[in-house]
Amino acid sequence: MMISPGYYIKGFADSSYQELIDERDRLLKSITNFEESEKKGDRSGDEWQISPSPSVRYQCYLEYLAKLCLLMCEKYNQEYVWGNKSLAEDIKDAPNRTKRNT
Repeated sequence: MMISPGYYIKGFADSSYQELIDERDRLLKSITNFEESEKKGDRSGDEWQISPSPSVRYQCYLEYLAKLCLLMCEKYNQEYVWGNKSLAEDIKDAPNRTKRNT
């Protein structure tokens, strides 16, 4: 069962911008994988036996991505435009951060 986009995004309210980047990349990977399979007409995988179907998950992931991008915009403005953080500095700390499991 998929959760609503609103509920999904609430789970990231306290996430750092770097964690949001990781989640965005995870969503994009899932979206891209589905699109590549669809372009090939390949529906032979076991994932087609799981509910919700890959096409439903794809649509949900697109909605999640839309909400996530809005949150990323807000977070970027708060932390980097109006705040004193730097993406360059955050990248230096990247090996020390843990990936979010969702």
